[in-house]
Amino acid sequence: MNKKKVIVPIVASILTLGILTGVSYAYFSAKITENNKTETIMKSNELGLTFTGVSEINANSMIPGDSFTKTFSVENTSNRAVTYNIYMQNITNEFNEDLVYTLSDDNGEVVAETALPTTNTGKSYLKTNVEIESGVTKNYTLKIEYKYLDTPQDDYQGSTFKATLGIDSAQNAIYTDATLNGADPVLKDNLVPVNIANDGTVTKANIEEEWYNYERKNWANAVVLVDDSVAYSNNQTIPEENIESYFVWIPKYSYEIFNLGTTDGRIEETPTASIAKEINIKFGLTNTIDSNSNECTTPMTSGASGNCSVGDYMTHPAFISMNANGLWVAKFETTGDINNLTVKPGVTSLKNQTVKSMFEAAYNYQRENDSHMMKNTEWGAVAYLSHSKYGINTEVRINNNSGNLTGYGSTDSADQSSYPATSGTSSDVTLPYNTETGYKASTTGNITGVYDMSGGSHEYMAAYRKDTYGSSEFDATTLTTYNSKYYDEYESTNNDINYSKRILGDATGEIGPFYYYADKDGSNRVHNNWYADYSYFVYSSNPWFVRGGRYINGVLAGQFNFVYSTGGADSYIGFRLVLAG
Repeated sequence: MNKKKVIVPIVASILTLGILTGVSYAYFSAKITENNKTETIMKSNELGLTFTGVSEINANSMIPGDSFTKTFSVENTSNRAVTYNIYMQNITNEFNEDLVYTLSDDNGEVVAETALPTTNTGKSYLKTNVEIESGVTKNYTLKIEYKYLDTPQDDYQGSTFKATLGIDSAQNAIYTDATLNGADPVLKDNLVPVNIANDGTVTKANIEEEWYNYERKNWANAVVLVDDSVAYSNNQTIPEENIESYFVWIPKYSYEIFNLGTTDGRIEETPTASIAKEINIKFGLTNTIDSNSNECTTPMTSGASGNCSVGDYMTHPAFISMNANGLWVAKFETTGDINNLTVKPGVTSLKNQTVKSMFEAAYNYQRENDSHMMKNTEWGAVAYLSHSKYGINTEVRINNNSGNLTGYGSTDSADQSSYPATSGTSSDVTLPYNTETGYKASTTGNITGVYDMSGGSHEYMAAYRKDTYGSSEFDATTLTTYNSKYYDEYESTNNDINYSKRILGDATGEIGPFYYYADKDGSNRVHNNWYADYSYFVYSSNPWFVRGGRYINGVLAGQFNFVYSTGGADSYIGFRLVLAG
């Protein structure tokens, strides 16, 4: 039989890729044209999949056995991994099995191939259950080939093929919290979403149902497993022995500036009342800018106020510097050893390491999740959220466990009104995180929050006085090998009460004014005017920030405590892990 050439024009639509064919006797040609638009054709509960096609493909004078191709891509523009399907619908196929297709991925590997679907109006799936991580783009080549089989070509005169190509979700709608305005938890590699019962029992969260609610002060939690080859079903208990580390989600937000913190010095008297106030928070992914009413662009640098004024909303710098939708903050102080970091409750915190040792261990902990040592601004982000209507909205209770066990809280009867205060290990003095007393040592006042932000061990921050490295084991060369987003740098200070060098949002200078008076041991100290927390700025001899206070510090400890140290190893100082989301 003579093989006659057939002309088949093919046209793509704008919203989805449309394929339309017609027939003549002479040539088989293909032309697909789009106007280079990018269209979101499936978006469900903030899970955006964007379908993008090329502008034009030409293939002329094709005979049976030849083919034409169409390239397209699928981008996950959401903040979490999703699963999708690729389909054709509204199909008219009068060529039956003489038109076949192959679908290939970025690597040229064929992921699907068969005869094109028969005529139908519904969806015919070319490829199902494709997983794609947040921010990832997958590229595809769809090859359609005209094959001469057993049907005489003359039988195809006037035949057509047309269809639309699209994508849809392969999973049910994933829960989002409307309060967060898109700043929902980002579950990257190795993070398992969990619910934590009041007694501390951990179960795998069903992310299609409510597993966090910031309006009700229930913050999202996730864990890293010891053995991540173990797959847990929804609501199944995850045993403590298979939990390596706990993390809590801090969503991106802006806050209403309550004090610019531009005043240095101290007042040598005792204040008559606290000026602590609820911090107003707005969640969301859009950064504040000067040109918007009641907003200002975040200054980001030490000593700067930009165009900000009291009453303006400002995106917290912790999220801008990491370019993140939020932060996964370690639920407890770091535990384990320097070569095997963990974040566990009821375990002795890891201390007695130089800042450089801590910094490098944190950096290498979970590189795929952008792990790092907590910075001063990140501490501030947690502290401010804790003192909003979404958190405990008062001072976090001290962890006064003298054994440095993580997650503990002082009992009501253990006096913390001054310094030194009551500490110990017995149940009449201190109780663990999964008790009514322990909840008060959390940033939420319940078990979903962040612990050990008051007392326990001091915590070194990746935050230092510019060009001053102390005993940290860092120097100008070794520190600058790391991206500057991993540390806060402060302008040179003259003394330890040079509060105007703060970075707006770090919960240091903004917590003033500061007062100098004696505690019950007779020693004079500088306290802030919120909760009388110890408040000293870094200076030349002690260039590294330390936060939170020790178990014995009583009134001096708290989420607004900040002091200084050399950066050297100290048996009283630990650190905290953060993952960027």
